[in-house]
Amino acid sequence: MRKLMADISWHFTGKDFFWELPLEKRDFVSLSTLRKIKKNQMIFLEGNRGNSVFYLEEGKVRIFRISPFGKEIIIFIRQPGEMFGLAEVIGKHDRVFSAQAITPCRLYEIRGKEFETLLQRHHTLAQRVIAELGRRLRYLGEQIDSLMVCDVSTRLLKLLMCISCHNVTDPSEMNRPILVSLKLTQEQIAAMIGSTQQTVSETLKRLKEDGLIEILGKEITLLKPQKIFDLLLL
Repeated sequence: MRKLMADISWHFTGKDFFWELPLEKRDFVSLSTLRKIKKNQMIFLEGNRGNSVFYLEEGKVRIFRISPFGKEIIIFIRQPGEMFGLAEVIGKHDRVFSAQAITPCRLYEIRGKEFETLLQRHHTLAQRVIAELGRRLRYLGEQIDSLMVCDVSTRLLKLLMCISCHNVTDPSEMNRPILVSLKLTQEQIAAMIGSTQQTVSETLKRLKEDGLIEILGKEITLLKPQKIFDLLLL
């Protein structure tokens, strides 16, 4: 749990993937193609060749797969400033997940060959990619662990913290309410934490009664983010 919280803390600075790497970002953009994606448009599908990497400038993208039983499993939601499609390009594998825009998006797509050239040219960028892949691997490991040992309430709070911390620029903001930046349906939340819509609904109601969150339509506000953070460290 502490490793996951350390990764969440990384977002307190509001860091973009290219934070403090202006030259690398300029070169990345120069070798990329700008794509404008409509809401609900697929970016790639599970089984497609993994031959390009994406940098999300605007919008939100869900990374997901469909289980053999037809159940949708959402791995995570990518937000502005994040990269996705990295692992398959680095490992030269087919896509193991699908990616779909859940809002209108602007993103830069770079082909694998150009991306490899860029990594050879900029060692700092290569180090950033390695660190990001390591962080995501730890997150997936934590997710598996959570499914085995954590209750739905804990998994739900961890998800809301991960999403909210993306926009936190100062640790002092943890002492006041934070609006969760994504408006997720209860079905989407359930697909992200391995639960059901009914259980998620009941859990949200209980967290509201405990004074930890406020709910207005699809908007969720963390009323006591620092308290939630401390609870997750226990």
